[in-house]
Amino acid sequence: MSIKNILLTGLCTAALFTTTVTQTARADTWQLDSESSVLNFVSVKNDHVAETHRFTDLQGSWEDNQVSIEIPVVSLDTQIPIRNERMLEHLFQSTEYSVVTATAKLEDDVLMAMSIGDSVPIAVELDVYIAGESENVSSYLQVTRLATDRFLATTTQPVIIDAKAFNLVAGIDKLREIAGLSRIDYSVPVTFSVQFTQ
Repeated sequence: MSIKNILLTGLCTAALFTTTVTQTARADTWQLDSESSVLNFVSVKNDHVAETHRFTDLQGSWEDNQVSIEIPVVSLDTQIPIRNERMLEHLFQSTEYSVVTATAKLEDDVLMAMSIGDSVPIAVELDVYIAGESENVSSYLQVTRLATDRFLATTTQPVIIDAKAFNLVAGIDKLREIAGLSRIDYSVPVTFSVQFTQ
């Protein structure tokens, strides 16, 4: 075989290998479906008045046992525009920290072996980052395989965010002062339902 043919064969083999690796990587990458996903959190003021808020934009991926979710804080929706502005400024410090993030490791082998319609409970440790502070938070989920290319993960109990652990107390106190409230709870329950698709 001539040197030219050897080089040509080598280039074709390399191109085929690169294409195969790329396709495999893409096949193993799952994207969060923002339109089919929701995240809510509850604030409790004056000990007995609970209000539900949400983020309207969730982004994320799942690849190689690693799940990463980003929440642009400007997608905060409390149903009251001035309250959105105050929370973004005093609580989330949105000019400096534009996203809330959560990362976790999942057992891919178990989940990928599920048949369509199967559902399993799992406990997941989340590494949550809010306004410059990162903490590990426990979560309990139900994961369902909706289709060959779609999974659903839903909280089976609220994930509790401790404002003290995330250094958010000063921000909550400022919001309480502005609103003329006697108290806003420092424990914030969070629930979510997210879908990942290929």
